[in-house]
Amino acid sequence: MASRGARYPHTRDRGDAAGERAAGGADLVKRLATGGLGIDRTRPLAFTWNGTRLSGFAGDTLASALLGAGVRVLGTSVSAGRPRGIMSAGLEEATGFAQVARAPVEEPLVRTTALPLYEGLSAQGRIVKGTLVPARDPSRFDWRYAHCDLLVVGAGPAGLAAALEGARAGARVLLADCAPVVGGALRREARRIDGAPAEAWLAAVEHELRAAPDVTVLTGTTAVMPLDQNGMWLAQRVGGALPEAARGALPEQRLWQVRAQAIVLATGTLERPLVFPDNDRPGIMLAGAARHYLRQHALAPARGVLFTAHDDAYRTALAWHEAGVSVAAVVDMRPPGTSPLRSAVRAAGVRVLDKAQVVGTDADAYGTLCAVHVQTGDTTLTLETDLLATSAGVDPNLHLHLHLGGTSTYDERLGTAVPSAPLPGQWLAGAVTGRLTLADALAQGATAARAALGLDGEAAAPTTDDVDEDPPGLTWQVPAPDGDESRSFVDLHRDATVAGIVRAVDAGATHVEHVKRYTLVGTGVEQGRAAKVLAAALVAARAGHAAAVVGTSGSRPPVEPIPFHLVAGRAQGTRFDPVRTTALHAEHEALGAVFEPAGQWLRASRYPREGESIDDTVRREVRAARTGVALADVSTLGKLDVRGPDAAWVLDQLYVTPLASLPEGKARYAVLCHLDGSILDDGVVMRTGAHRYFVTTSTGHAAAVAEWMEEWLQTEWPDKRCWVTPVTEQFTTVAVVGPASRTLLAHVAPGLAVDRDAFPFLAVRTATVAGIANAQVARVSFSGELAYEVSVPWHDGPALWRALLAAGAPLGVTPYGLDALQVLRIEKGYLIVGQDTEALTTPHDAGLGWMVPARKTFVGRRSLERVAPRAGGRAQLVGFRANDPQLVIPEGVALTSALGAPPMPIDGHVSSSRYSPTLACALGLALVRDGRARLGEVLHAPLLDGRVASVTLVDPVHYDPEGARRDGADHQ
Repeated sequence: MASRGARYPHTRDRGDAAGERAAGGADLVKRLATGGLGIDRTRPLAFTWNGTRLSGFAGDTLASALLGAGVRVLGTSVSAGRPRGIMSAGLEEATGFAQVARAPVEEPLVRTTALPLYEGLSAQGRIVKGTLVPARDPSRFDWRYAHCDLLVVGAGPAGLAAALEGARAGARVLLADCAPVVGGALRREARRIDGAPAEAWLAAVEHELRAAPDVTVLTGTTAVMPLDQNGMWLAQRVGGALPEAARGALPEQRLWQVRAQAIVLATGTLERPLVFPDNDRPGIMLAGAARHYLRQHALAPARGVLFTAHDDAYRTALAWHEAGVSVAAVVDMRPPGTSPLRSAVRAAGVRVLDKAQVVGTDADAYGTLCAVHVQTGDTTLTLETDLLATSAGVDPNLHLHLHLGGTSTYDERLGTAVPSAPLPGQWLAGAVTGRLTLADALAQGATAARAALGLDGEAAAPTTDDVDEDPPGLTWQVPAPDGDESRSFVDLHRDATVAGIVRAVDAGATHVEHVKRYTLVGTGVEQGRAAKVLAAALVAARAGHAAAVVGTSGSRPPVEPIPFHLVAGRAQGTRFDPVRTTALHAEHEALGAVFEPAGQWLRASRYPREGESIDDTVRREVRAARTGVALADVSTLGKLDVRGPDAAWVLDQLYVTPLASLPEGKARYAVLCHLDGSILDDGVVMRTGAHRYFVTTSTGHAAAVAEWMEEWLQTEWPDKRCWVTPVTEQFTTVAVVGPASRTLLAHVAPGLAVDRDAFPFLAVRTATVAGIANAQVARVSFSGELAYEVSVPWHDGPALWRALLAAGAPLGVTPYGLDALQVLRIEKGYLIVGQDTEALTTPHDAGLGWMVPARKTFVGRRSLERVAPRAGGRAQLVGFRANDPQLVIPEGVALTSALGAPPMPIDGHVSSSRYSPTLACALGLALVRDGRARLGEVLHAPLLDGRVASVTLVDPVHYDPEGARRDGADHQ
């Protein structure tokens, strides 16, 4: 036996076979020849750990398989470099993490106690730091949506009772548990329900639930994040533990987004460790975990010692004794007690040391526990052991309850926080409430389910074999005999010690959140589940405060770390963002179009011809629109069908522009504001009937505008008879643009009067176009030229496009894309909301103040009348021309009036910029402080390559400011 405090070789974080298995040394635990309710000995599974091939059984977790294979040390700690091993069997695990590889993806920091063993699993030990691999494998990750009447989180006795009650009531039930199998604490207990072994009750309940038609049972599934309105994210490991053939057909992990009518949180408790010198060695484990590994995986030490302040450890002592483990002693920090559990252990002949404590441990040459030092009275005993099981009591697992703002209170009896009251739509059941008996769990689970589903009466509760227990001790830390608290670990994951907490408090950090940041307690991937209550108790003791006043530090979702791959699901690579194409996409491809994304749509940016440069193509397309006739696919513009007797009133209230007075067959340019008066969107509103409007929006804001309208209709004006229907995908819209557009339209719509007087600017007509009946034709323009927008049903779009190209061939008709569209609209000073506006840009700032009526009410009106939106110094939209006519100023570049050493004053920035072939110069739009009062001023634009360009501020309308060409005055 090594002497206390002896030096030992530190293994690397990745570990190696020799350093971890300690050839010739004693194992922490051994696989017993019989037993193990959770494993199938007929199905051995091979796996690799740090490059060494090992084996376990179906039903093992990676943690139990490692213990069964004799692996003691998983790696070394983050800062102290000390060996660490498995310390729990569940969510409390603070050191047992691994990097799991399955080409081409590796998942870092996977908790070994939650990972089911499967054939071919390959993992490396990682205590704190994992490795990110940039590979993608969308097939391994998936999303699923589910709705249910009752979501039960936790499949222990309370959760099973709740799910069973819901199933028998005919409700849609979803039961989720992070463990590979249901049962929770019953899996590690030799308990009786209704006079029979609990295993029989458990098997019957599981069979009934899985046979019920409307019940879904998800194991290996962690509720990681609560959402508003009874939503929950569930992270499920799907294919890992299945045979290889079955795994190939399933994603490895799936993220469920569940929306439930009611939620029962039966999340149970977390066991607390004890704090004492050298309490971090491999071979020190929670007492409940030791019992779990024995009953589920047939893993037990040859020699064992228990150190406790809680009666639950006596159950482990009895289980060990019955399994043939040599139990050297139960070391109890409390005074002598007479509970049935203590009495049973004494009656079994196991030594119990009352009012005693472990004051130190010894390690072998590999850093693994080999002996403990026990102080009992004035005597110090040294007990050789392979495993030390500890328990300081339990803490209700409140993470999900607290994440959405649930509250807790301090329970003096348990020495921990318990929930104050459930949140609306949620119920708490079982040990999470602080009531720890099996009878309470079964009764609370059934009662919670009935209450959640609105059922009358009470459920019949089974009888159990609960026994009285002595109250837990409230002292969980053993002072180091030599005063050196730097080896008494509070948070094993972050290497935080009692000494660190003492330093924090002595430095004035008496709030637990400050101590958390000073010491890093609770900042690891497991958020200090086994450490936070201990840390808070130490803070309270050192600062002289009551534990109830100090509380515990908070935690953030997710409860368990989840990979970004899982959050993305299959939305990776080309699936990351949905790609939408118009009905004319194949037509554009046939013309050799180059595409670019715009608001999830794939739109043609230009139609290059052989030998043309990008600039050549754009200038040709612009010239066609300015001098002849050109076509653009504008089907992606948002379109809303707004109808109903109150539609005029609703639109008039939402839009700055007066719309109630809009005559049938006419259109108006309209601006929509947020409540603060900033611009939300703009578009053209067409009145197509007495109670019907065709509303267009910008491509990127179609969904936002529809949602905005629905919000007002549902929350503020529910009595208004107005219905909003998004119809963007129902129509193909083609813009026919240019001086010859009237001639082309007359060819394809011979029954439509297209002369200026019969069809003026902003008129809307219905006609047969290219043989397509009831086409909508609107005299609107986003180019500044005579133009028409022709809308037909989506499936008729290709026929319309081909007819326009054929009829326009003698006129030199030219398709144009987004690049030319940008030039045309910038020349005309037409803005794009979100590009030429900012979050606080108002209609006045954008030069649209002329649209704001003097008396009309609209959403945002009151905000616009405040002083701030009209104060000086606001950014206003203006035009600019580059003083070097050939130099296109990059969009986003800052504009300054004073060059010099940084920092230079920023007067504004370039929002849109292009070269204008029409005006033979580079020009654009900019947001400039007090811009309209500074027209004619020269500003400077520092470029990334070190050059400084200069621009002159001008009116934003660069081309045809009178609008004669748009109105068709020159094109009779």
